[in-house]
Amino acid sequence: MQLLDEGDLRSLSTNAVAARAGVSIGTLYQYFDSKEALLDAVVAQELGNMSERILAPLENAAAASAEERTRHAVRAALASYGGRSRVHRLLIQHAMSRPPGHHLSGMYTRLMEILTAPPSDAAANAPRAMTAAEAFVLTYAFGGVMRSYSQAEAPPPREELEEAVVSLVLGFLARIRTDSERPFPDDAA
Repeated sequence: MQLLDEGDLRSLSTNAVAARAGVSIGTLYQYFDSKEALLDAVVAQELGNMSERILAPLENAAAASAEERTRHAVRAALASYGGRSRVHRLLIQHAMSRPPGHHLSGMYTRLMEILTAPPSDAAANAPRAMTAAEAFVLTYAFGGVMRSYSQAEAPPPREELEEAVVSLVLGFLARIRTDSERPFPDDAA
């Protein structure tokens, strides 16, 4: 993390990491077989923490309103993807450069499970559970905005982006609520 704070992903080397850590390169290679493996481990730790912050308000549907849960999750994501530090942005960029789903698939899978779960009795005014397609679209739309935010050279102000993303999510939820009040179209029609 210190070396990334001083440089970038391309200039980071296992030799520099070993020297900074005060261990031999052989010792480092006992734990990580490449720079990518080392970065993957750091990213996995950071994304695990980020996932917890994003998913926690969503997993407790009875704790707050849909807007409050959404706003909390959006703030956690914005802080993780773009605001905490330059190093964190570099790690997110590394994660995004890996094969699709390499690092984020666990969080996306859990988010889609939450969105497709039937509402609890405590959430009586909650919209119906999302279909798999709806959960997929909302999850990846949200992820796409966060990814673009992390990579933008001149992203919009965080407060404005938060409002726009919250509006996007709440608008989607309102549509689902509206759709749940009327029957689905007859397949025969």
